[in-house]
Amino acid sequence: MAKAQYNEQQHMGAAYGPYGQMTQAPQAQAMTIDDVIVRTVALVGATFVAALLTYGMVGSGDASSAGTAGMLMALGGLVSIVVIIFSIFKPVTNPFVAFAYGIGQGLVLGGFSAVMEAQFPGIVVNALVATILVFFGMLALYKFRILKNSPVFTKVIVGAGFGIAGLLLVNVVASLFGVNLGLFAAPGGDPTTLQWIIAIALTLWAAFSFILDFDMIEWSAQNGAPKKYAWAGAFGLTAGLIFLYWNLLRLLSYFQGE
Repeated sequence: MAKAQYNEQQHMGAAYGPYGQMTQAPQAQAMTIDDVIVRTVALVGATFVAALLTYGMVGSGDASSAGTAGMLMALGGLVSIVVIIFSIFKPVTNPFVAFAYGIGQGLVLGGFSAVMEAQFPGIVVNALVATILVFFGMLALYKFRILKNSPVFTKVIVGAGFGIAGLLLVNVVASLFGVNLGLFAAPGGDPTTLQWIIAIALTLWAAFSFILDFDMIEWSAQNGAPKKYAWAGAFGLTAGLIFLYWNLLRLLSYFQGE
């Protein structure tokens, strides 16, 4: 009799839904590398669209459009700084925060890229191509284990990252008070030896930091990290690509300014 009742309950479960699963606590989905890829493409796409907006405004030559672009760039820069500061203390797992950063940076990048393109025709395409080549080059080096993460490598990259953040912050604060520390050459200027060293060092750091991102994403996927952390991986890759582009654009302007 008990067996008959059990079989009847099983039949009802099959007919009306997985009753057994309804009594269990919901299980968090684990992230996959594909999840990170999809989110990264979405963030990069949003950044690119935002960049096209201010690029077209600044490049149009219309004073009104340029003024609007300037306000959008200022807003985008402010949002980007807030998100970056937030990301230092907590991983970015909220898609709205991640998109706010990508769009904010895109607004700034678009306007600045238009100014650079007007002064050095072709530099934007060259910087974009170089960014893509460096990214996939670092991915290949990691994939084939030519470059691997290690505790020492992590300490060096993270330590250098804090140093770079401090350097950039000091430079921004000084510029607000009208002080030029001479860390970066103006577009078209004659870079000093120190400015060359800083530009090359920042570009190399941006490239090697991808190794940490790749390792974190791979480890998280293999160890069943919650799906929301796919956004953290996508945010890291997007921020790295943006920072790499910034520095390649500056470095290429140094070469063309010679």
